[in-house]
Amino acid sequence: MKILLILASLLYTLFPTQEKVKPVRTGSHSFTIQWISFNNSNPGKVSIKKIGDDEYSIQGEQRDTKSNEYVSIKGTFLNQGRILKFNGKIISKINSINGGQPCELTGLSIFKASGKRQYWRLQQMLNCDGVTTDYIDIYF
Repeated sequence: MKILLILASLLYTLFPTQEKVKPVRTGSHSFTIQWISFNNSNPGKVSIKKIGDDEYSIQGEQRDTKSNEYVSIKGTFLNQGRILKFNGKIISKINSINGGQPCELTGLSIFKASGKRQYWRLQQMLNCDGVTTDYIDIYF
């Protein structure tokens, strides 16, 4: 019996049970890029819909109608808790960055919620100009 308990304890240590990932809340979520949000308390919105096991679609934007600056997102993501594996397109256009031209990120990207943050932040932060850091966030 003692050997069984030791063996069970060893197996539990080597192969821990996998926690179930908490589902993402569907519906409307705030969505921001710091260049528009910094002086604007009106965040953009995205719509999140469940399309499979831990898989969701996402679409929306944040837009400043006065300056015509924006960030938009459209695609799908796989929920892994504090990490989202996004596949799709993110486009940002900020007049003072990248010569005022849109910056497009297409394909696989990672959003991560670090520490106690209540949002997932895009981890590919470098703008198309190769110099500027963009903080693009999806709020829980």
